[in-house]
Amino acid sequence: MRDIIVRLLVIIGLYKPVVDLINRCKFEIQSRRMKKNGLKMLKEADQALDQIGVRAFLTYGVLLGAYREKTFISYDPDIDLGILNSEIPENMHEVMKNAGFQLYKQSFFKDSGQVFEETYIYEGIHLDMFYYFEEGDDLYSVIARNHEFKDWKEANVTDGFPCDRSYVPKTDFERREFLGLKIFMPVKTHEWLTDIYSDSYMTPVKNWNAKDYKTRIVKTGDRCYRKYCDVIVD
Repeated sequence: MRDIIVRLLVIIGLYKPVVDLINRCKFEIQSRRMKKNGLKMLKEADQALDQIGVRAFLTYGVLLGAYREKTFISYDPDIDLGILNSEIPENMHEVMKNAGFQLYKQSFFKDSGQVFEETYIYEGIHLDMFYYFEEGDDLYSVIARNHEFKDWKEANVTDGFPCDRSYVPKTDFERREFLGLKIFMPVKTHEWLTDIYSDSYMTPVKNWNAKDYKTRIVKTGDRCYRKYCDVIVD
């Protein structure tokens, strides 16, 4: 039934508006959950990963909020953490599961099987884990985009999704104060935020879009796929 509805919406040109509406509703729900339990989730994730020697550092929206506003961005629906791919231990999924985190989604390259992003769920909140890879003097994470015109299910069994690389300078990480916690952040935070959001990152833009700014996002032509795990999502 779902596939029939999707095809009809595509034919009459309403697929994207309907998906956008659904995503806005999900966004609002997630934002409310973040305000209630976001800090608790961040603390639990940090403690779980720290016990196996993994430095999970703030990145993307949560790093921007920590640096610019000293708190979570009010409309942020999830938490973004980064991990160096070279530091990921084999038992990370088990450790996260024992800490109450359900593995929900993995994004990966089909040919190599390389996972570059994972999403966990903790008390209804999404934790996006980006894996950072080294390249020369830089680190990069991979950002998956929506398919050019297919719905995600069709894209996932055909040609996959376009994805870009987001580059930042290589740096060390240090624990800094954030809402009563000591959390890892990149030493070169200013440089990271400039490369991710442009040099105007100190000016709040609610509907920020990477396409609108001269960031260090590189289109490689790579395609990626998603794997969803068998978990219950509220």
